[in-house]
Amino acid sequence: MIPFASQRSNGQDLAVHLMNEHDNDSVSLVSLRGSVAKDLSGAFAEWEVQAHTLTNCKKYLYSLSVNPDKNQSPMSQELYLEYLDRVEEELGLSEQPRAVVRHVKEGREHYHAIYSRIDPWVGKAVQISHDKIKLMEVTR
Repeated sequence: MIPFASQRSNGQDLAVHLMNEHDNDSVSLVSLRGSVAKDLSGAFAEWEVQAHTLTNCKKYLYSLSVNPDKNQSPMSQELYLEYLDRVEEELGLSEQPRAVVRHVKEGREHYHAIYSRIDPWVGKAVQISHDKIKLMEVTR
């Protein structure tokens, strides 16, 4: 599998992009935790409010896409979710709000996981250092 991640803002733009059925064969919200809202737009709006009221953090989201490696056999949704659990443990995101979206585009299944970096109990953003190295370690 091939991970790609970034810290970002503009949750509403991301929600529109992730739920775009026009550019994908299939889109589904696999899971959502840490929000009252049951949809991506509402959850990201909640997380943005936390970021602005509790911190000065501008890039309050951590966005991770996980694509299949063409040299490996297809993975089940369960294996993708287990991978995400290992990634969030390594990055210190295990307790953070998270959304997982499944896309199928031109027959290629891939997943997106978006985390709120804001820890509301501490009132600070989770610091994510050396994530590319850590992602590669988990992937191996």
